[in-house]
Amino acid sequence: MLRPYDNNLPRRLRFGRGISAELKGELRRLGSSRPLFITDRGVSAAGLLKRVLGPLEAEGIRAAVYDATEPEPPFACVAAAVALHGGSFDADAVVALGGGSVIDTAKLVAATFKDGRDAAGLAGIGKVGRRDLPLLCIPTTSGTGSEATPVAIFTDPVTGNKVGVVDPCLVPDIVLLDPELSDGLPRLPTAAAGMDALVHALEAYIAKVATPMARGLALEAARRLGPALPAVCRDGGDREARDAMLVGANLAGLAFANSSCCAVHALALPLGGRFHIAHGVVTGCLTAETMRHNLPEIRSDVAVFAEALGWKDTPPEDFPGKLASLARSIGLTDVLRAVSIPEASLAEMARAAVANRRLMDPNPRAVTEADAVDIYRRTLEFHV
Repeated sequence: MLRPYDNNLPRRLRFGRGISAELKGELRRLGSSRPLFITDRGVSAAGLLKRVLGPLEAEGIRAAVYDATEPEPPFACVAAAVALHGGSFDADAVVALGGGSVIDTAKLVAATFKDGRDAAGLAGIGKVGRRDLPLLCIPTTSGTGSEATPVAIFTDPVTGNKVGVVDPCLVPDIVLLDPELSDGLPRLPTAAAGMDALVHALEAYIAKVATPMARGLALEAARRLGPALPAVCRDGGDREARDAMLVGANLAGLAFANSSCCAVHALALPLGGRFHIAHGVVTGCLTAETMRHNLPEIRSDVAVFAEALGWKDTPPEDFPGKLASLARSIGLTDVLRAVSIPEASLAEMARAAVANRRLMDPNPRAVTEADAVDIYRRTLEFHV
């Protein structure tokens, strides 16, 4: 029997090379003439901010910019953006230009800019309630899918724990997918973001809460990401692969926004947060052993998903190994293994991961603290 479900989707989503130049028209559609841009210094240094702002300045649109978003951002980035411009700039829209950290920050800036609420107090599910400013997102990486979701992730700088803010009002209004903005992304960020997108699609497909729409979106994401990810890691100038990666990542974001991420992400949050490892590196490396744990409950799903990736005739028991081989071939395993992670930290990380019921409850097989320690051990190649 089909259970009731909701689907959350952006109001307007456009794809095309060079389509970011049409931002001015989208702002006009919203009646905006004073957008506040949220970005980071890497995007600015790459010339992408200037590229997007140029057409706006030519039209006389006055924009303000906050470009100090940090990787794996703390809530302080939201407060800093509001403090920088809140008293001097009457923003009538927020534009996110960047990867997941930028987009997540922009979501809470759009929700708190007018009323000054403490962003940290909104952590949890359904605590935001309203977003007074329109939100437009232009992703510059192909991975997080944040431009499609009601989720924003932040890091506690004291504990290293990552916390989620989840509310339907955080789903952006307008998304512009322009693969030209990702053409110059270096290999490692490309690999990490792309593997994270693949994991989003996989977990959205196997989650116990997956809607029919989410499962369909997840398989279409897999069809694009499966061949494109190794191709774009071999040749960053492969425009066809860049296009497929951006579309696939967005579809994967739409999928998990209407399903859930699961144990891979629950395990990844304490590991990445405490040891300052890029999120896509951690999720990409943890996936193989987590799926090995899940395998008794997902054999039929794995067979379908593997075929969508282009891994035809892959027996379910071989699927985790193929995931591990992919992470190794695109360089993620070496990055994780280069980090010094004390074996004594595994139990504490396992407790934090298992306590994250938002992500663990939808997982198709229960994960105990002992299971979590075992997954960490196998991933990190501690003696087992």
